[in-house]
Amino acid sequence: MRPAFPSTPALAGDLATPAAAEQHCCAFFDFALSLPPARPTLTVRAPEAAGSLLTDLFGATV
Repeated sequence: MRPAFPSTPALAGDLATPAAAEQHCCAFFDFALSLPPARPTLTVRAPEAAGSLLTDLFGATV
């Protein structure tokens, strides 16, 4: 799953803070934050059994 976000100066903190909190809570998640100017992306990976959690957290299907 790769939600895309509009680029803003505070984006890194806005995305990294909840991702870090979720990583601390659920160590099976894998988060990768990419901040190119045109299209910042947060990649979230989880085991197949946790797919419904991704949908619950991000409102998208995997």
